[in-house]
Amino acid sequence: MNNTFLKNICIFGASSDRIDKVYLDAAFLTGRLLALAEYGLVFGAGDSGVMGAAARGAREAGGRITGVIPEKLNRKGIYFEGCTERIETKTMHERKSLMEDLSCGFIALAGGYGTIEEFMEVLTLKQLKYFDKPIVLLNTDGYFDPLIRQLERCVFEGFTSKAHGALYFVAKDPYEAVGFCVNYKGMEIKDKLPGMEG
Repeated sequence: MNNTFLKNICIFGASSDRIDKVYLDAAFLTGRLLALAEYGLVFGAGDSGVMGAAARGAREAGGRITGVIPEKLNRKGIYFEGCTERIETKTMHERKSLMEDLSCGFIALAGGYGTIEEFMEVLTLKQLKYFDKPIVLLNTDGYFDPLIRQLERCVFEGFTSKAHGALYFVAKDPYEAVGFCVNYKGMEIKDKLPGMEG
């Protein structure tokens, strides 16, 4: 594995092609912008949907692409053939762990159960101080609005501290998403953040 210490951003996103083109376009631009910013793309190695679109965007801009895929899915026609490196894992759990280890930040693009689960896992790891890396929800066309409202309700009703409500960033477009990751300075998690008292 030759890219462990390089700058990589992990993207989570749908593998489905049965989605609106607006999500595919946002993913393509995200991958392209990461490559132009000289960040490698780490993803689930899928050829279709949002995953494939992001990888194609990165490839078009000459970016480095690392696909991490469990052996059950590592089949021609499923994986993206343009990966710079494709890594096979035994399980989905190992796949997620490796993607987290290889990456210095995360962008969740529009997706289904798996995407939401991956986002929630890295958010929880950051909350528990296993790492301090940027986490972004790319809220294309308001896709994540219901999830954002749920996360805000967790804070409002006291299930999550106000400080932990600031562990992720909501981006309106790929430029904001990539810019937040590239310019991330880290944060100190406190019981209270300035302006959030009361």
